Amino acid sequence: MTPDELIISYAVKINDGSGVLVGALSQDYTYVFTAKHVLSATNQVTRSGVQLQIIDEPYLHPTLDCAVIKVEFQKDVKQRNWLGNVSSGAALSFAGFPDTNANTDIPYKIYTGHLNSTLSDVVVCNLNNSPAQDAIVGMSGGGLYHVYDGYPYLMGVEFRMDDEEEPLRWGRIRCFSMAIFEEIIAQHDLALMAPSFMACFSQLKDDIFNFNAANPANVVKLHKKLHEFADMLIDLGLPPPHELMTRYNKKLLVGHETQAAVLDKDLWVAYFEFIIVCALIDEQKNIDEDYIKDLDKRRRFVYSGSNAHWIRHLSEILKAAKSTLDEHGIMIISSPQEEAPCLPDEEDLEEVIDDIASAPITGTGGRIDDVHGEVYRTYTVAHMKGLRNKYVLKKHREYGHARASEQLKIFRDYYNEVIK
Repeated sequence: MTPDELIISYAVKINDGSGVLVGALSQDYTYVFTAKHVLSATNQVTRSGVQLQIIDEPYLHPTLDCAVIKVEFQKDVKQRNWLGNVSSGAALSFAGFPDTNANTDIPYKIYTGHLNSTLSDVVVCNLNNSPAQDAIVGMSGGGLYHVYDGYPYLMGVEFRMDDEEEPLRWGRIRCFSMAIFEEIIAQHDLALMAPSFMACFSQLKDDIFNFNAANPANVVKLHKKLHEFADMLIDLGLPPPHELMTRYNKKLLVGHETQAAVLDKDLWVAYFEFIIVCALIDEQKNIDEDYIKDLDKRRRFVYSGSNAHWIRHLSEILKAAKSTLDEHGIMIISSPQEEAPCLPDEEDLEEVIDDIASAPITGTGGRIDDVHGEVYRTYTVAHMKGLRNKYVLKKHREYGHARASEQLKIFRDYYNEVIK
């Protein structure tokens, strides 16, 4: 989907106003964020013309013009909320259902604009072409997005034009930030705001270890055994994604990534594969606090959503290894690069390490000593898809010829060549 298509797919009409769908850590319901003033005694929420079942009464902020509604679970809602700051003048998009578009083939509208200011959890946006208030009547409660790297991130929910005097209400809107809606959720002890797959790794199981082998039949047994092992880890108490996200946060990301990427589904699918591989190698069935603490110093996982060749991030990854791992630790990166090499070339590694080691020590202007530089050479850095390519896709016939009972041993022994 294009950014605009994604934005509209999460937009809903509420009575004569608008709202935006937001995921919850629940498979029982999905949130709708909106402005309080669009609600009435009897409410109706529609998505793409289809009425959604409302669960319970709306949850209202005690003083501000915003509300949260629970509607029937929407499986495809993987809304990403913007975490962190956005610079003044950043490009924004605002979506909703204006009265001017009612009863037309295109009932919605997306305005583009730019950030004016953010103060006390109120985001002010200047809309391009300065539409008058009449042009956006019906869009109250609509979502305000920041499109970053081709993906829309929800920043706020509109509740009014900016100026108090009606003649001055040209093209500037006020929106409440996500923090205000988090207050409502916390006040009523509702499920945390996040994609529903963050509630349990079981919701990601169908996406793990999808091997695009030359002969798919050769990896069917391996795929089945890995899924069975995944089920066992979940049943024995594997911590859910949201708990691990709270634990690691930006430490899960290569340095250039924005904090919002911690909610990327691809990250958590890859992390699930990473923890399965670690558990197989260590012959560990119970992924508890003690095991995770031990793992933290030996192996780390990082994610990049960039399509760029992963070796470009090698310096960032090695610096993260230095700050988190013991010597001889292993960093595993996941990124979209399908044909990624498993390991960096020796020349690439030497160039990056030499560049890091030649950087001056803060405050001295001197070169990092040789002993310090040698620490970087003790780390192993590997790519998840590179490991898959080398040890599954190129070995698919070996798995195909082996018995079902041998699948995990073959897989573990190969991966153990890199992940010690």
